[in-house]
Amino acid sequence: MDMVAMEYKRDDKLKKEDVNMLQVWLKSQPHLPEMTEQEIIWFLKSCYYSNEAAKSTIDKFFTMKTLCPEILRNKDLKQKGLQETINTILYIVLPTEGYALGIARLMDVNAEKFNFHEACRLSDMVMMLDMFKTGTKDGIRCCIDMQGATFGHVARVGIISLKKFVFYFQDALPIRLKSLHFFNSTPVLDTVLTMIKPFLKKEIAEMLYVHKTVKDMQNFVPLECFPSDYGGKATSLAELHEKMKKDVMENGEFFAHLDSQLVDEKKRPGKPKNEMDIFGTDGTFKKLDID
Repeated sequence: MDMVAMEYKRDDKLKKEDVNMLQVWLKSQPHLPEMTEQEIIWFLKSCYYSNEAAKSTIDKFFTMKTLCPEILRNKDLKQKGLQETINTILYIVLPTEGYALGIARLMDVNAEKFNFHEACRLSDMVMMLDMFKTGTKDGIRCCIDMQGATFGHVARVGIISLKKFVFYFQDALPIRLKSLHFFNSTPVLDTVLTMIKPFLKKEIAEMLYVHKTVKDMQNFVPLECFPSDYGGKATSLAELHEKMKKDVMENGEFFAHLDSQLVDEKKRPGKPKNEMDIFGTDGTFKKLDID
């Protein structure tokens, strides 16, 4: 059974007629790239089956990718910076009995090897590849292990790039975010949160939690769902890292496809969009309307 058929089979709230309506709408939007049926399903499901919300998210997704190539495009696996980051950072999505579990952490704590742009790019690649290979999720809890993070790492984070990625993550990425957790908290975390919080929507800020250790997260995710390094039953972080690297390196064709899906602002009905339309000039985000 192909992935599209599986999506319909395992989710009776997902309706073929709603997907068809979005396919028709897409043809009326000459500025948007072509999408597969599977890709349309990602957005409809992430928007809780609302066609109007899906339309808005689709537009934001492709517009952000087009305007922010430094963090969301150029997924060339031969690129030196990306290859270094694949070895430096782990981001993996694990299945659980409840919501999926996303785990991010440094595998090499040398701050000189940390590239924030490439870290954004890699996390996007992993999340999109997981949807492509395993299908949509009812929700995901994203967990960031702060072990090894230093002020040297924070110094390499550009505030404008951070703003762009936070916007993309909370408003454009086709996932159902259920909670955002930082654990193994260190003094540097206060600085990280000070940087991030001004860009978070209220509903996302209310999903953010800080934990001293992974055990403190058990009210959200059973400990057994975590990698063995944390006392769970999943395989080790080292094995998961090797799996992530293998999956990424074997799917260059998929990433090239993602890179090709861009907005043509010259063809957008109404006024073309630019970064000021999305971010404004006062540090706050503006609503990205669709025509």
